Amino acid sequence: MTTKAKPTFKKINRFDATKASKGVAHTFTDELNNVYPVWTTSLFDIHNKFLKVENDRYLREHAKDTQASGEQSGLYSFVQVCVQGWEGMLDENDKEIPFSKELAFDYLADEDNSWFTAKLIEVSQDVRNYKASPAATKEADAGN
Repeated sequence: MTTKAKPTFKKINRFDATKASKGVAHTFTDELNNVYPVWTTSLFDIHNKFLKVENDRYLREHAKDTQASGEQSGLYSFVQVCVQGWEGMLDENDKEIPFSKELAFDYLADEDNSWFTAKLIEVSQDVRNYKASPAATKEADAGN
């Protein structure tokens, strides 16, 4: 009796693993044409292998962190796991503010910035912003 070889399925890549892990820069302009700083985020999607690994690390490292279990815990974990940087963030004297996770959380947690926070999370969840290039045909190339 001959055993028939199983076929190798063609992979369909929802997103590019490098973009999903390293992050994509997002630009924002509101309905009044206010331009916001550029923020870089990783893909905030449960099917992103990077997110799974980073979330496990986050849970281990922040097990005793009060902010990780407080009222803003979801936002705090989003910042710790997905927010990778910003460009063009200025203080009240128009001086550049260097990126840190702590300052990113402070900015996003500020009620006056709630519209922006919602938009940043929304674009971070939109897999179309992290789409795989046509050349990423192998599972290893696309990471999913």
